[in-house]
Amino acid sequence: MPAHRALVVDDDPDTVVYLTSYLEDNGYEVRSTADAAHALALLEIYRPEVILADVLLPGRSGLDLLVTVRRDPRWRDIAVVMITGMEEILQHDCQSYLVSHEGVAGPDAVLGKPIEPSALLAVLSELFRRKAAVATAAAAVR
Repeated sequence: MPAHRALVVDDDPDTVVYLTSYLEDNGYEVRSTADAAHALALLEIYRPEVILADVLLPGRSGLDLLVTVRRDPRWRDIAVVMITGMEEILQHDCQSYLVSHEGVAGPDAVLGKPIEPSALLAVLSELFRRKAAVATAAAAVR
């Protein structure tokens, strides 16, 4: 089975190294970047199954990245996991930001920093399990 593909978007180099190393050690193919604009450029050439994005990024926020991914039909099926060390920012800003972008689905999951390795793998495993179930159901309808 081919490796799952992940894109890590975080401006903290330690977080990028940690997530990239941990995911690669667990069989993932990983690309990373420190900002949303570069993440969007990477999406043009690298098709991840999941994006792990920090909420607070320089320039465009992780929430703006989420909205852009959800609105683009080429990327709409990519799972998005938001990561943050500031739970209160996520709860308040995320809700108000997404409400201002009517019809845009929120993240598939949210992880707080520091990210627990077992929680990360559990969240990703559940996302891929759900995606496989949807694909199986769609194939059965055909």
